[in-house]
Amino acid sequence: MFKYPLFVPLVLYILFFPPDSGLTQLLAPAVMRSLSFSVSEAIFQSFTFYIPASSVVLYFYLQDTPDLQLKKSPRVTCTGIIKFIFHAVSGAVALLLIGGFIVFVEGLFPGMGFPAPDVEMPYSAAAIPTMLFYWICAAYLEESFFRALLYGRLLLSGVKKIPAAVISAVFFALCHAWEGHWGMAGAFLSGLFLSFMFERKKSLDCITASHALYNITVYLL
Repeated sequence: MFKYPLFVPLVLYILFFPPDSGLTQLLAPAVMRSLSFSVSEAIFQSFTFYIPASSVVLYFYLQDTPDLQLKKSPRVTCTGIIKFIFHAVSGAVALLLIGGFIVFVEGLFPGMGFPAPDVEMPYSAAAIPTMLFYWICAAYLEESFFRALLYGRLLLSGVKKIPAAVISAVFFALCHAWEGHWGMAGAFLSGLFLSFMFERKKSLDCITASHALYNITVYLL
């Protein structure tokens, strides 16, 4: 069954991004939930889930045809670093604009859907770097799966680029059901943009940096 391009992404999606808990919340009453940040839990999840899961996803991605491979990293130069930072920051700004648009639309329709959870800010000295590391690991897993593996395997199966980006964005939104209806809408639009960015740059590191910068900025705000 491994010869079918979409078999591996489907299995990994069920294993790594089970949508059941989030989808049940879509039918629950609209209540504001509060999530606390735990340093020990973030470190545990990073090393026991996000990093190993990312390795598994990249292993299967690297089995794909050469034309879908990531661009080889060029020789590190000052110009290359500046370009990378520029593209990563530009991507994060675009994601923030998408998030701002969703917040604006949400304000036009108060009471629709349930609100995203209120995440408590970490205040200790150890919590801040742990939070940064945690969000980078989470972003790397999501981008390696949804943009590299899933989007790439959809192309391999004969799906055109735009429908492939839409399908990838739908699955990306489903695994963000815990953020509420508007959070899913934002994840869908962000997924479309990140697929476009990945198609243009073929750089997993760049879209991961944009994704992580967006998460960190929103969390700090």
